[in-house]
Parts: sequence; structure tokens; C-alpha cells
Amino acid sequence: ERQKEHTGFKKAIGIMQYNVQIVGQAIILMLEGRLMNEQQTAKIRGRISADLAANEKKFVFDLKSLEFVNSACLNFLVSSKNKIVEQGGELVLCNVSDQLKKLLAMTRLESYFKITGRTSDAIDLLNKASNN
Repeated sequence: ERQKEHTGFKKAIGIMQYNVQIVGQAIILMLEGRLMNEQQTAKIRGRISADLAANEKKFVFDLKSLEFVNSACLNFLVSSKNKIVEQGGELVLCNVSDQLKKLLAMTRLESYFKITGRTSDAIDLLNKASNN
């Protein structure tokens, strides 16, 4: 573990924050709280852009503590994956709630994302992908 970062900000209708943990080559972004609108994702999108600019390529979104998902959350996940893949990187989602799994299935996005049960499985998947 090289670095930990905690950043959060409050909105009138809830809190969305994230923690960062780096394990080996993987950047794990642990989302917490309620992601209600696009404005709430500005800081985390900035973090992803900075990591990509620093040639980081392996990302895990740990969604265990995400309390609420809606279209803003789906939009954030899709746009993040697009940006990461565009830059030659990979994204794996882990600890996905049943609510989000249903939403991904309804919108036919479940096959668009690599999804694992645990963070360690996500890291293993990223490591295997880069060894092929």
C-alpha cells in the first residue's frame, strides 16, 4: 500500500465521498454514500484524469459503501470506464450491490463491466489481464 487519500464533500441532499488505496499497480477508489448528481463526481473524475495522466492504467471501483444508485451513478460508471479504456487502462467493479446489479441488468450494461465479488478478486483480474 503506497498511499491513502480521503476526500469528501457535502451536498444539501446527501454526501458522496471516496477513499483511495493503492495496492501494487491498482488504484482502488472506494465510493461511499449517495451519488445523486454529476456535480458530486467532479473530484473523483479529476482524480481519475490525474492518475491516467501519470500513466496509471489499473482501476478498481469498490462500491461496497455506495448507498444509493440512480442514472447519475450509471452515467458516472460508464463515462469513467470509457475514459479509462480510451487511455489504454482497465476498470473492474467490485462489491456491487444487488440494487446496482439489477440496474445494470435492466439497462443491459452488466456485460459492459468486469465485475468481481471482492476487491482482492478485482486486483487479481487486473493482474492476470496485464500478464496476457
